[in-house]
Amino acid sequence: MAGSAHIGVGSNIGDALRNCLRGVRSVILDERASFIALSSFYRTSPVSPAAQSDFVNCVLKIAWRCAPRELLALLLEVETALGRTREIRFGPRTLDLDILLLDDLLLDEPGLTIPHPRLHERKFALVPCLEIDPGLVHPRFKRPLAEYLHHIGGDQKIEPLGKVLLHLP
Repeated sequence: MAGSAHIGVGSNIGDALRNCLRGVRSVILDERASFIALSSFYRTSPVSPAAQSDFVNCVLKIAWRCAPRELLALLLEVETALGRTREIRFGPRTLDLDILLLDDLLLDEPGLTIPHPRLHERKFALVPCLEIDPGLVHPRFKRPLAEYLHHIGGDQKIEPLGKVLLHLP
C-alpha cells in the first residue's frame, strides 16, 4: 500500500527538540519514505496520569511506499535506536512516533490501529496535523478534525515553539 502518512512525533526526556529532529530525520532518510511536510514544533502538557515534564511535539507528513506494518516497524526501530524504553504506560519518553493517519485507511489489528485511536482527543496531535492540512477529515468518524478542537478542555496546553529547518544530506 502506498499513501501519505501523518506521524506524531514527541519527546520529553533530555533535549526534546533534538530528539524529535533526530527521529524525523531517521524516518525521512528511509528509502521507503518521501518527505512532504513538517509542522511547527509545540511545547505541550502531558496527557497522562504519570507525573512528567512537558513535551515537544510536531507532526511529520511523508509519502509511504509500503505496508502499514512496515511503517510501524520503522517507527519502533527509530524509537529504540534513539533510546526509547517502555517502563511506564503513557510515561516520559525519549522519543514517541505514532501513525496518526495513513490517507483514509481504517485498520484495526492487534498492535496497530489507524487512525490513531486517540487522535481526536489530543491537541498535541490535532493542532500540528491541521497546520499541515487544515481540511483533514477523520476517516472513521467522517468529521473535520478541526471540530474536535472545540471539545477538548483547557487542561491540554499547547504553545508554539516555531518552525525548524531540516538539514539533510
